[in-house]
Amino acid sequence: MVYLNPNGHDWANNYNWDGLGISYVAFAIAYSLVFYTMCAVVWVNRKHPVVKMRNVNLALTSLVLLHVYLCMIFLAYVLNGHYPCDAEFWFMSIYLPFGIGLFQAQNQQLLLVSRAQSKLVFMEDSFKPLAPRRPLPKRWAFKLRQWWATTTEQSRYETYVAIGIILQPGEDGKNAGHESD
Repeated sequence: MVYLNPNGHDWANNYNWDGLGISYVAFAIAYSLVFYTMCAVVWVNRKHPVVKMRNVNLALTSLVLLHVYLCMIFLAYVLNGHYPCDAEFWFMSIYLPFGIGLFQAQNQQLLLVSRAQSKLVFMEDSFKPLAPRRPLPKRWAFKLRQWWATTTEQSRYETYVAIGIILQPGEDGKNAGHESD
């Protein structure tokens, strides 16, 4: 028989160590052990060609951020309000969007590798000479425009993600979606 605290989050000074709380903690520990073991396996085999074509650092960073967020969600019931709501909001508004954004950037990189490989199948002039590089003017705007024209699609996409991550926390300096009392 499982005992559940009938008060749920009662914001008392005790922890919710009922059946549900113990189940959440046990699942978080078991899932974390499996997750970090698999992360170690991927990290050890990062030189393997199948894993090498993926951006392992980016993938593991995004997955760790999402995993930390998941563990905090599981532990919110057990902690019973021992950390303020602002801390929970901070985890929700920082870890989740950053994890999703980095995961999307990693998936985009994999898509670009796939597209490049499919183009190689139909390419006839595989060994075209590279265009000679000319010296660039000193103006930063021209350098930025020249960099943008010569950069890869992956670098452009990562730039978009970085701009989105920088602009995400708030539009006018305040936390987006956070209402003040």
